[in-house]
Amino acid sequence: MREDSFGRKEDFDTPAGFNRGGEEAFTRIVEKHSGPLINFLHRYTQNRAVSEDLAQEAFLRFYKAAPDLKPGAKLSTIIYKIAYNLAVDHARRNKSRAAKAPTHSLDAAAASGAPDPAAGSADNPDAIYETNRQNREIAAALAGLPDTQQLAIILKVYEDRSYAEIAEIMELSVSSVESLLFRARQSLSKRFKDKD
Repeated sequence: MREDSFGRKEDFDTPAGFNRGGEEAFTRIVEKHSGPLINFLHRYTQNRAVSEDLAQEAFLRFYKAAPDLKPGAKLSTIIYKIAYNLAVDHARRNKSRAAKAPTHSLDAAAASGAPDPAAGSADNPDAIYETNRQNREIAAALAGLPDTQQLAIILKVYEDRSYAEIAEIMELSVSSVESLLFRARQSLSKRFKDKD
């Protein structure tokens, strides 16, 4: 938030705040939300270029729709809802989502200070190998879930969204989200037990 000429804080976290802020507000919203949104989309699409394209399209659609949105709605939920719908449409058009990449966020290594396996670091190669193996197993397990369960798990576990937010993003009831997550966790638990 920034202060206006009267010392009041401007809120760009709602459509009303965005509409008052104009172009500067849009730039700040994109800067704030683009990284997490691309990570969310990458966990689902497993393609960096596609994730970036979908995120860009989500922001453009938000920009065009903002004047007609509820003034007090939570901006990040609206953007994720648009991105979710774009991702689902993209998946329907491209049914063959082949080899899955790891489900960790694109910037996880940089944020944690962990070595980047792609950089060929010799710092504990066994740990790097094990982490990559686990990420591949998790990605494969998630890919084996129905799309709605996979997206609900990503929103809950990786994006730390509340049941109410997930319900709004996915246009479901809270009880439907709870049911999706329950079934997804059961499937994942069974898959990992069967591997032991």
